[in-house]
Amino acid sequence: RTVFLLHGWMDVSASFQFLADALPGDWHLLAPDWRGFGLSQTPEDGYWFADYVADLDALARALSPDRPIEVAGHSLGANVAMMYAGARPANVARIAALDGFGVPSDAPERAPIKLRKWLDALAAPPSLAPYRSLAAVADRLQKNNPRLSRAKAEWLAPHWAEVLPDGSARLRADPKHKLPFPVNAHGDDMYAIWREITAPVLWLRAADSEIG
Repeated sequence: RTVFLLHGWMDVSASFQFLADALPGDWHLLAPDWRGFGLSQTPEDGYWFADYVADLDALARALSPDRPIEVAGHSLGANVAMMYAGARPANVARIAALDGFGVPSDAPERAPIKLRKWLDALAAPPSLAPYRSLAAVADRLQKNNPRLSRAKAEWLAPHWAEVLPDGSARLRADPKHKLPFPVNAHGDDMYAIWREITAPVLWLRAADSEIG
């Protein structure tokens, strides 16, 4: 069975290795790094949600041209999977979506505030603070997920970050991911796309999660 595994924001595809290790039987698992994460290249013009959906569409056409895909995604990856399944319902056979519940709608009066914050951020671009070592990256991974063993955190650290000449480590992520969105989110548009989904959906909210 072929399954696309889609990682979340500020994560990398290697995080799915432990899931792959736990799966019984034979599986064909395709886990891409989203643009600007892990080993993928970074675009010059920033990141728009529709670009991720287009990337999945291109991957599906290239890697599964003759049959609908099965998708499992977390957070950002789950939201991309749901949007893609609504836009291309015939191209998706099954979805497992963890903590992918869309983005709440913004009030209209938030529009000028969001645009202003985005312009301010472009003038003073965000950065990612370095870590003193890969061991410090492993510490951060365990802080993010206390259930992660030290051995797994140390295995994942070099996939999450790269070592610089001075021995410090830098996350494999484009700082532009931290730019605020300049436009309001519209929940009604998202719901309209979700209503087009025809594939079975396993929709999950983790008990220990930042999702309310």
